[in-house]
Amino acid sequence: MSFENATVLNYLLGNGFVYTFRKEKRKTLGKEWINAGRTLPKIADVNVTFVKEVKSTEDLRPYIHYSGFGNIFQWCQAIADLGISEVKGYLYRVSLRRV
Repeated sequence: MSFENATVLNYLLGNGFVYTFRKEKRKTLGKEWINAGRTLPKIADVNVTFVKEVKSTEDLRPYIHYSGFGNIFQWCQAIADLGISEVKGYLYRVSLRRV
């Protein structure tokens, strides 16, 4: 699983978990590993849990404080920066696996 947004990645690494928005539904859940972008090396092992389908910005509001962003506008801007024009997708909780 790639985390190209440094804010989200840093929150995950600093707090042990993060809620992350994804445009596409993941085929695999559970044990996974992360990197800072496609083709980049592995950073850590994680557990990925499906939270909910996101149908609008309002679906993200309860998770703002655990996303790495200060408010809903910053989170939506980060989503738009990935080339996603509409906040419709899926929310996952990603937590670091302790080994």
